[in-house]
Amino acid sequence: MAISVQYPAVTWLVAALLFAYGLVFGSFANVVAYRVPRHESVVRPRSHCVHCQHTLSWWELLPVLSWLVLRGRCRKCRMPIAVRYPLLELLTGVLFASAWWQGHTIAQVVVWALFWLYIMMAVGTDLTAMIVPNVLSLPAAVVFLCASGLTHIQPWPNAAIGLVVGFAMVFLVHLLSGGRMGLGDAKLYLAVGAMLGPWLSLLSFVLACIFGSLIGFGLRLNGRLKVGQFVPFVPFIALGVMTAVWYGQALLHLYMRLVGLA
Repeated sequence: MAISVQYPAVTWLVAALLFAYGLVFGSFANVVAYRVPRHESVVRPRSHCVHCQHTLSWWELLPVLSWLVLRGRCRKCRMPIAVRYPLLELLTGVLFASAWWQGHTIAQVVVWALFWLYIMMAVGTDLTAMIVPNVLSLPAAVVFLCASGLTHIQPWPNAAIGLVVGFAMVFLVHLLSGGRMGLGDAKLYLAVGAMLGPWLSLLSFVLACIFGSLIGFGLRLNGRLKVGQFVPFVPFIALGVMTAVWYGQALLHLYMRLVGLA
């Protein structure tokens, strides 16, 4: 069933509900980001302070709000809670809400929301451990290849070609860079390629490199990034993917006009 946009109030209400769900799932993404690289269960033990092991009460687990109330510190030991936790929750909420406009059917909305959750998990694991675990990326490649084709986000050939192109282009950079670009980034692009297709996947990677270069240059200027220091690249990939999904067609048309192909 196609999603109707005839009633703006209903549309914004659904987007608000998706945003709220996104906050909750963003909190879960933070758990995955911390525990999966350490080979820990995401279910047990209960959420706790990583410094003093204090078990968190329900009101200390409210996405974003708890961080604000606690002023970014553990209630027991007063050690700081990284700002990336509420930021990841907020961004997941925004991405869940955006899925309402990206999907043309309910099934597509669900798939887009799950895809954004996967991207946020990958961002989290890269920020905390500088890896994208195979236990996330390889199942995600299969899931989103099937989901993209079955829900018609991409035609089956586009989804399959995008998966191959997405992996191949990053794997080539991995080889040319002597391993400075990790294989985890290439495996991440298996799912990205299946969801975006070959051309938008290529665009998203170019944008990620541009974002990474600009932000890296800024960090280098203010002394926060040393020469030869490794930085997590998945956050830049996420920025590139978001830009390609939201504005990719317009950017491709602009590029073709500039080079005289349209």
